[in-house]
Amino acid sequence: MQSTAPKGSEYTTTEGRAFVALLLGFMSLSGLVFPPAIGLGIAGIVVSPQARKRIAPSGGRLRGMTVIWVALVLSVVGCLLSLVLPGFVVYVWIYALFHGGKLPEGTP
Repeated sequence: MQSTAPKGSEYTTTEGRAFVALLLGFMSLSGLVFPPAIGLGIAGIVVSPQARKRIAPSGGRLRGMTVIWVALVLSVVGCLLSLVLPGFVVYVWIYALFHGGKLPEGTP
């Protein structure tokens, strides 16, 4: 069985910030029901490139590029989901404003 460690290196490890970014990405998905979670998504977007910058010059000692890309995608999706509920509320307010205080049909 071949070792996955690069030549001249004793071991490889996954960059810790990659896991932090992944955790922030997963937590930001709660933004659909808790819009302030957009801050978690923004933090995940900031931490992901920082982890990437540490992995690139490591010469193969640090891994985690796939984790970073997944974290970045989850963070962006979480940020977008955080805008859904406030966007819906603003839509209903604007609709009611221009229709004499009446809510859209089918609204309970």
